[in-house]
Amino acid sequence: MHMNNREVEIKFKINKPDLVRTILKNKKAKFIGRAFERTTRCDTQNKILEKRGQFLRIRTGFKNTITFKRKVKNKEFKEREEIELELSDPEKMRTILENLGFTKILIMEKYREKWHLDNVEIVIDKLPMGTFLEIEGKEKEIKEMVKTLGLNSKNGITKTYWDLWKEFSKREGIKNENIIFASIKKNKIKNANF
Repeated sequence: MHMNNREVEIKFKINKPDLVRTILKNKKAKFIGRAFERTTRCDTQNKILEKRGQFLRIRTGFKNTITFKRKVKNKEFKEREEIELELSDPEKMRTILENLGFTKILIMEKYREKWHLDNVEIVIDKLPMGTFLEIEGKEKEIKEMVKTLGLNSKNGITKTYWDLWKEFSKREGIKNENIIFASIKKNKIKNANF
């Protein structure tokens, strides 16, 4: 069996994405683009994958992909083993998965902006519960990027957006498992924040 990709990342909740953009521009980071991403998370009704620390998703946005992830123990960063491939027809793939018993479907919407600097990918994500920065790369490079962006590594988040949404929706009294903009009252969305 060949070695699969390891995804190592850390995220931060941010209030001033423009400050991050300015630093990235000054460091001559490459702007990759911006897209609306829709993630369809698939599991069995009794959440077998989630219980095993596994994750299956179809994503549309920058490109259409299907991804399988498995948790890897790491105290400081979020680390996953990741197998991903491109799809020509995400809807057909979803139908196949549903027919295989993956009928527990959850949706996540976000506006994602991608940057590359050296070997690090930096993304700015606007979700219904706020704006976040994700830094992905090798551990040493991630630590350097955290310093470059003036962030405090103590504020780093290793939870998934799904975990953060559970906490947020409980706090805000939102009864929707899906991370979608429609579940937020209009006055709670701060468009100026992205």
